[in-house]
Amino acid sequence: MNFLLSIIPTLIVLGILIIIHEFGHFIACRLCKVKVEKFSVGFGPEIIHWQGKETRYAISLFPLGGFVKPAGESVGELQDSAPRPGDYLAAPVLSRIIIVTAGVVMNYVLAFVIFVVIFMMGRPVPGTTIGGFVEGYPAAVSGLAEGDTILQINEKPVASWMDLTETLEALPDGPIALIVERKNELGQIAPVALSVVPQTEEVKDLFGEVHRVKRLGITPHPESRQFERYGFVKALGMSWQTEKYLTVMTHKAIFYLITGRLSVKSISGPIGIISMTGDAAKLGFPYLLQLTATLSVSLAVINLLPIPALDGGHLFFLLIEAIRRKQLSLVVQERATQVGFMLLMALMVFILYNDLVNLDVFAKIKGFFSG
Repeated sequence: MNFLLSIIPTLIVLGILIIIHEFGHFIACRLCKVKVEKFSVGFGPEIIHWQGKETRYAISLFPLGGFVKPAGESVGELQDSAPRPGDYLAAPVLSRIIIVTAGVVMNYVLAFVIFVVIFMMGRPVPGTTIGGFVEGYPAAVSGLAEGDTILQINEKPVASWMDLTETLEALPDGPIALIVERKNELGQIAPVALSVVPQTEEVKDLFGEVHRVKRLGITPHPESRQFERYGFVKALGMSWQTEKYLTVMTHKAIFYLITGRLSVKSISGPIGIISMTGDAAKLGFPYLLQLTATLSVSLAVINLLPIPALDGGHLFFLLIEAIRRKQLSLVVQERATQVGFMLLMALMVFILYNDLVNLDVFAKIKGFFSG
């Protein structure tokens, strides 16, 4: 039941991302005077459709994608005749580049706007209240208690879990002084001073890179949250930095996947996204907004990869055409796109299988029939 309830916010989030992406292609076609035959949200059989002046609009059965169909975009449509005004293939190469990249641009614009709203409305971050201890680490025997809220580290105020972590990492090795807020037996809140020596160790991050970190051995309280708010100008800068960081990290993850330094098991597919979206929706609207913006950046980065069948593959062919001043064979482009599409479908099946394994679906099915 929880999984089914997660589908509703997932469809809303994916629907927004797909509509914005395809709307970018649609608007670019209109600006470049290329006719649009169809605008579809989703693939497969149409559920709802209506006919505009020149464009057929549709919502289709399978919501994991969508497309804008310009007129005259393939060799088969031309029927051995030259492209006519209004056809995609008749447009100048610069216009076609604008059309191909417009979806990605719109996803970046959407993410930027959402991040600005989040930073102004209040970005949810874990607070500094202790929810538990990790056995074998110094905090467990330091006098700290569950429910304590850390206010200062070596006289420096900390307002969020990120503040706490960054302040801890910046300090030299040795004991640190903590000021925590604690409720006594009468329910009164009073500050308590404590000293603890963090444990320094080497850990590997998601990409397998080794870092030296200091650990107290505490976990954040699940109900402890802070909302970091910024003015409009600051929010613009924070949004730009966040998009840049997510773009770099996504490219890095893709590179590490290709080179084998990152396990393919770390990839989330449709089922993983449904699970993440459901969790974000339960936490609240700000968390759902954050996930939507993050997915929008991921969609933009992946779509711009130079793989046939993706926007990046089409852009790659167009850049070659711009450099050569001569179009590549359309038959070669279409065949490469068909191969790329089949490879993407195979990758989607693999990722779907990976999602099912990560969620122990096969183990649960086996247990159901053996039990």
